[in-house]
Amino acid sequence: MTAIVFLLLAVGVLSLALTAVSHAAVLFLRRRRREAGPLPGISVLKPVKGAEPGLYENLKALCEQDYPNFEILIGAEDPGDLALVVARWVKREFPHVRVRVVAGARAVGCNAKVNNLRMLSEYAEHDWVLVSDASVRPDPQYLRALAAELRDPQVGLVTSMLVGFGRHGVGAQLDNLLLNTMVVRALSAADVLAGQPCVIGKSMLFRLSDLRMLGGFDAVSDVLAEDFILGRMFHKAGKRVALSAHPLPTLSAQRTVADFCARHLRWAQMRRHLTTAYWFEPVLTPLPWLLGALALTVAGFGPWEPEAVLSLVFGGLVLRLCSDAHLTRLLAGRRLEVEEVLLSFVKDVLLLGIWVVAVFRRRVCWRGNDFTIGPGSRLSRAPRRIPAYAGGF
Repeated sequence: MTAIVFLLLAVGVLSLALTAVSHAAVLFLRRRRREAGPLPGISVLKPVKGAEPGLYENLKALCEQDYPNFEILIGAEDPGDLALVVARWVKREFPHVRVRVVAGARAVGCNAKVNNLRMLSEYAEHDWVLVSDASVRPDPQYLRALAAELRDPQVGLVTSMLVGFGRHGVGAQLDNLLLNTMVVRALSAADVLAGQPCVIGKSMLFRLSDLRMLGGFDAVSDVLAEDFILGRMFHKAGKRVALSAHPLPTLSAQRTVADFCARHLRWAQMRRHLTTAYWFEPVLTPLPWLLGALALTVAGFGPWEPEAVLSLVFGGLVLRLCSDAHLTRLLAGRRLEVEEVLLSFVKDVLLLGIWVVAVFRRRVCWRGNDFTIGPGSRLSRAPRRIPAYAGGF
């Protein structure tokens, strides 16, 4: 049992070391500057589904970009989608911005978002294309910051550093905590230390001509992680994937804890089929390991005094919270609230439980449809469950 206590402490200390290193990576990226240069035209592809809270403000923010030449293409599968009504309001409010609203994407594969993007790309006037999710609310310098990265001919795709905002339910707060701390540290460390950041599909800028040479959107029409796979495709083609340090605010809509768990369970299942790094993810959360070591020590199974382990655990948690608080201040421009300190601990425990469940779960529910997920996050329609017979004739 002593060996288990030692192992738990070792993993906890390793996790804290990774926190410190990845925090430094965020600071390094934030200090990186790109020189100004030409600003080619950009076609923004904005797939929408449903009139989500904040959609009007998000589309309006995109129209207010400080960029000389861009167009916005907004599309939905259903021509009667209420999101298209909002899009037309915004189009009337900004007559000087080229906004086009289209609908009726053809179902090429299981990924409805990719079907929508494929349709929108057919209307693009520019070779530089930006995939921008409906939930993002950029500041006026967003397009300029991304363009500064893609001007490098060695860069094939640019993704963004996301910042969560909006406090509509505990699930939304958990989402924001995850984005503003663990996710931003992981993305920055992957970029600075490995030179290959993970791509998040909420913001992806690339050349449409490059994508077409790689197979176009059809190449990712049947995968759940189209963003990750696109990044891998560009990387294999010899193009670099760049992470823009310009923060991109992302609205967390009304979400419960159950919604948070369901969403991240789907993403965990996806990552399990994409990379072996999935099996090391629990190391990114120090809380369970440190508390486990403390509990065993208090129970008399450790070789050290409980006070010594308690001091280590307390110091480690303070270090982690200081990192979270600093990143929240740096990226979101606000303080870490007291309730968020408590939710940070809840988040770590939930993520560990989600990780365990994702190891065994095979089905994924997405947009009301059941799929089975296979290698490379490839989707296939799951057989319908036939309810058990529970009555007479």
